[in-house]
Amino acid sequence: MEDKKLILVIAPQDALATEFVEKLSNAFTVLTSDNEEEAYQVLIRRTTDISAVLLDLNLARQSNYSFVEKMSMDKLFTSIPVIALSPNLPNAEDIECLKHGFSELLTPPNEWELLEKRINNAVRAKDSLTFNEIVRMLQQLPSNIFWKDTEGRYVFMTHYWRHIKQDDPHWTLRGKTDLEIRKDKHNAKIAMDSDKKIVATGQGTDYVIEENYDGVQEFLQLIKRPTYDEHGKINGIIALINDVTKQQLLELELDKRSKTDSLTGLLNKGATEELIRMMLLNYYKDIPERSKCALMMIDVDKFKTINDTLGHARGDKVLSAISSIIKNTFKGMDVAGRIGGDEFMVFLRDIEKPENAMHLAESIERNTNRLILDEDIRTYVSVSIGISMFPEHGKTFEELYHTADKALYYAKNHGRAYWQMYMPELENE
Repeated sequence: MEDKKLILVIAPQDALATEFVEKLSNAFTVLTSDNEEEAYQVLIRRTTDISAVLLDLNLARQSNYSFVEKMSMDKLFTSIPVIALSPNLPNAEDIECLKHGFSELLTPPNEWELLEKRINNAVRAKDSLTFNEIVRMLQQLPSNIFWKDTEGRYVFMTHYWRHIKQDDPHWTLRGKTDLEIRKDKHNAKIAMDSDKKIVATGQGTDYVIEENYDGVQEFLQLIKRPTYDEHGKINGIIALINDVTKQQLLELELDKRSKTDSLTGLLNKGATEELIRMMLLNYYKDIPERSKCALMMIDVDKFKTINDTLGHARGDKVLSAISSIIKNTFKGMDVAGRIGGDEFMVFLRDIEKPENAMHLAESIERNTNRLILDEDIRTYVSVSIGISMFPEHGKTFEELYHTADKALYYAKNHGRAYWQMYMPELENE
């Protein structure tokens, strides 16, 4: 059963007031007082409970409207309408009371249903004014706050995102969905799907989205919670949006550094192996039959000699130069990393045939042989490369690593500066 609204009636204790309160009690829970001082103390104690105050107009005049003006000046009572009561039909002087802060003027007894409706309308109007005031206050915060109905339509938003703002000054997002107002349809669909889940389950959600609008990268944190009506039924979704771009970019940079080899800029050993394992797991389940992958092991020939002869600084330059060749040889979806002092690993995705991996290995070998470390000494470097194919030579990282390493071992033992595709016969080498 719905709880009745609580109202405070301040009026002399006479027959008219008694009849009025009795009738009023059918629709509301009523507190009564016959003087303003006592009523004010009640109001202070029950501020959050009282929906409206009904004040006898003659009492108000006797105190020169001090009670109602005191309420209008105190922000604690902003949402509580003060309604004037007059036993007579209002005249021009009575209507003047509205200038002193009254929300409404009633003349009981009257049609009781009409009086009830007018009291409820006064409560709703005051709530509406308070709502608008709250929105204006929230606009002073950097966070963006919005509310949607259960259909995912916007009711209000404290700040319009720059990427949905329109040139038309009369344009409003009220009543529109994310798919209607956002250019980024991918994130719009994510937003609407999350809203549907909240309405269905009553469970809130937190997530971060990336926006790229007009070439500007932004990360926005969304915190969403369901809202409920007075019957406990979900009637919408309230959400908070925070700009977390600085924090997110910092986290991404720290994450990148933790996974990147500082000398070459390639992935480090742990990140390389983890990413390859993850890709293999997905490929093992979903890869089309005609698609292939390859694992390539690359080792710098006689690297210790380079370090001992030319120094470690020059050795580092060799590794940096070879890593640049590797970066420029493979496409973005491939995985390339430094897994040891002079060892590199590359995972090739979606190659049509083994010959493609061989051509890339040949390109790396050719470009490495052209590296001149010192114009005077004209020292050249070379690499040896071992290749294994998925799924022919292995379906797991460990299997592909073993077969590629076997091929690399063969290349290094047969003259170096050479690449070798794995063959079963190499197991006997």
